[in-house]
Amino acid sequence: MMKRRIEYILTGILVILVLPCAMMLLLDNRMSEIYRVIKNETDYITVKTNSGTIEMELEEYVIGVTAAQIPAGYDLEAVKAQMIAARTNLYRQIEAEERVENEAYLTMTELERMGAAEKFLRAQRETQGQVLTWEDKPILASFHACSAGNTRDAEEVFRSEEYPYLVSKVCPSDTDAAGAETTLQIDDSWAQMQVTARDGAGYVLQISLEGETMSGEEFRNLLGLPSANFEISTTEEGTYLTIHGVGHGLGMSQYTAQQMALSGKNYKEILGYFYPGTELVQY
Repeated sequence: MMKRRIEYILTGILVILVLPCAMMLLLDNRMSEIYRVIKNETDYITVKTNSGTIEMELEEYVIGVTAAQIPAGYDLEAVKAQMIAARTNLYRQIEAEERVENEAYLTMTELERMGAAEKFLRAQRETQGQVLTWEDKPILASFHACSAGNTRDAEEVFRSEEYPYLVSKVCPSDTDAAGAETTLQIDDSWAQMQVTARDGAGYVLQISLEGETMSGEEFRNLLGLPSANFEISTTEEGTYLTIHGVGHGLGMSQYTAQQMALSGKNYKEILGYFYPGTELVQY
């Protein structure tokens, strides 16, 4: 009896000693598994393309999208600013559970062929994981090629206070950019069109023709115009538009970002100018 009682006691002690270790081992394994899942979800994204969906490293995707959004010849600091804008918009999509569509994208092979691979790889290394936030959420990091001299205020454009960091900024050098002003002949059926509303930066908010109205951006998309900042004129030869700027005019002007970089400003200063009040964080 005594021997059996001792065996029971020893067995109990053994269970008490071994069970916590076993539980910790199981917990460690489970935590490792959870960490791997989180890491994979963070580092990789699923991208919808015309030929189906593909898995891609998030940072690789950021490089390729950035390279398609900004001229490869731009200064490194301007490229960094654009890369953070691209990454910020991507995280904004992910957090909103929006499907990531295949945007214009350049592969590393294409970048190497252009002689720009090292620049974009360096921009990625030096900004990896950095995102612009407002109230701890990724912002809408709008950008465009060049403004008409001033960027637009989101409150005027969207009639909303949702984007307080997208405010009008002076960009005087934009008027010197290639393609900053274009003249285009349009169909004479638009000759009686009236511009009925503009925002503070001169972009058309609304037009009217024969009792029908259309937003400036709708008109821009309909005719494929460089921007919605335009004037209409008629001559004996026809009906013409004079168009200022390239793009929607909201957020960062890439051309001014380039001029700031050439003058010695770094990417943080560029982003601080175009997205005031935002915070640059490691995401």
